[in-house]
Amino acid sequence: MKYYALIAYFVNYGLNIVFNIKKLKTGSFITKLLLTPILLLIYLTASEDLKIPVILALCFCFLGDLFLEFPKYFIPGLSAFLVGHIFYAVKFLSDITVISKLPWWMFLFTIVYIAYGITLNSRLSIPDLKKKTAVYIYTVIILIASFLSLLRFNSVSVYSFWIVLIGTLLFILSDSILAFNRFKKRSPYGSVCLMAAYGAAQLLIVLGILLE
Repeated sequence: MKYYALIAYFVNYGLNIVFNIKKLKTGSFITKLLLTPILLLIYLTASEDLKIPVILALCFCFLGDLFLEFPKYFIPGLSAFLVGHIFYAVKFLSDITVISKLPWWMFLFTIVYIAYGITLNSRLSIPDLKKKTAVYIYTVIILIASFLSLLRFNSVSVYSFWIVLIGTLLFILSDSILAFNRFKKRSPYGSVCLMAAYGAAQLLIVLGILLE
C-alpha cells in the first residue's frame, strides 16, 4: 500500500505542476488538496511508530491548503499552517537527544535564520495590520521549525537529517514565494514554483521522518 501511495503522490504532484503551468484552476485546486491526504496515507502505512504531531501537522496543513485557496480566508489558512509547523517543530524537538554534543558553530545558523526572516518581511508590502502581524508570527514559527530540524544532527540517521532539513528549507522557499506573490509582485510562474517547492517540501519531511 505504501508504495502505491507514494506513486499516487508523484502522479498527483506532477499533475498539479502541469495544471499550474496550463493555468487550469480546478485541476490545480483538486490536486493541491490531495497532496497532504496522500502523504498522510503514506505515513500511516509506512511508519512502525506513528507520531501524533506528524499526523496533526499534515491535517492542519491540509486545512491551510484549503483556506488559502480563498483570499478572504487568508488568516485562517495561515493560522492552520502555523499550527501545522508547531506540530512539526514538536516532532523535531522530540528527536533531539544529543544537543550537548552539537558543534558550537551550528548555533550560528540562528543568525542566518533571523537575517532571512528580517530581510523577507522588510521587503513585503502588507498594508493590513492583522495580515502583517500574522505573517510575522508565521515567519518566526517556520524558521524555528527549520532550525529545530537542523538540531537533529547526530540524533537521527544521516539520511533522515538531510532529507528533513532540505524539506524544511524548501517549505521556507515555498512560503517566501507565496508571500511575494501575494504582497509584492506576482510572478507569471509563481504558482508553478510555489507548488513545486511545497510538494517537494512536504514529501521530503515525511520521508525523512520515516527514515529515522
